[in-house]
Amino acid sequence: MTGLAALLSQSPEAEALDVLGLAVAAFEDAVAPRLAWRSPAFARLTPELRPGQVPTGGLLAAVEAARRGEGGLFPLDLDGQAFEARAAQGDGRICLILSSAAERQEAEARRLADRERLLLTSRVMSVGEMATMIAHELNQPIGSITNIARGLKARLSRGALSTQEGVEALDRAAEQALYASGVIQRMRSFVEQRQPQVEPLDLRRLVRATLDLLDWEIARDKVVARAQFAALPPVLGDAVMIQQVLVNLARNGLDAMRGRPGPRRLTIAAAPMEGSDRMVELTVADSGPGVEAGAEGRMFSPFFSTKPGGMGVGLGICRSIVELHRGRLWHAPDPEGGTVFHIALPAARQEEP
Repeated sequence: MTGLAALLSQSPEAEALDVLGLAVAAFEDAVAPRLAWRSPAFARLTPELRPGQVPTGGLLAAVEAARRGEGGLFPLDLDGQAFEARAAQGDGRICLILSSAAERQEAEARRLADRERLLLTSRVMSVGEMATMIAHELNQPIGSITNIARGLKARLSRGALSTQEGVEALDRAAEQALYASGVIQRMRSFVEQRQPQVEPLDLRRLVRATLDLLDWEIARDKVVARAQFAALPPVLGDAVMIQQVLVNLARNGLDAMRGRPGPRRLTIAAAPMEGSDRMVELTVADSGPGVEAGAEGRMFSPFFSTKPGGMGVGLGICRSIVELHRGRLWHAPDPEGGTVFHIALPAARQEEP
């Protein structure tokens, strides 16, 4: 903060601070920290405090905390309104910046809402890319129900249907209808707009749900999909967000293997991270061609994609979600051929809920 006091004393900068609405003040770094300078916004919030005077109450506490080298935000009450003070020390002065607690909370709420809209858009895009697979998967049970209904009608018209046969046929039709309903419910859960929720994660369930979500695509491409688990410590996070990461990475692997000769394998595994008792590691491995050398350094960059017509947002959003959970996402070549994406998530501390 060297030279800050001198800068703040110049009228053009003071006018700029007033335009921006910044409430800033500088105090002498002394036993009695007297006000040396204040911006117009600061003066409007603290009209009783004038240059040369010593602050009182919360303002004085914030200034003294800065002198002791303590950082952070200090809550203040000014005429019944909640404010927060941030203080810094340097150049023989203490700088104090006031901000409205309500405005900061509103800004944080807007930031979280914008992030959730971005994540929702990504989930919708993922489902859009799976539209053909979803339609095909729904066509199977709908076709079965149609055939059962036609068969029942034909046999009833001939009087060749026993009660037992009719009950069995209707049971099969009900099973197909429940299967179709399950497909739709999985899609709705995946794209449901909701606030992020931090809760204990059942990684085994998430991995299995991910493979279930992609089961038709896996069967269509004749991919051998496996889930592997070791004994895991608990992990806290948002289940839908982490599943979004797993779905995006698994679909990338399926896309990479499509049309390739030989065995096609997709493996999602979860285990304690080697060399650390504080992290859990998820891996998504495929037997595709791997990542081209020129793409390795750019694959997490916005709008970079190796897929024809790809938007290039999937991996970037995946990394953002993982980092939001205080984790890491990276990739490495599979020694047996293909690519492995690694997700490291912190294990829940004992004191966490």
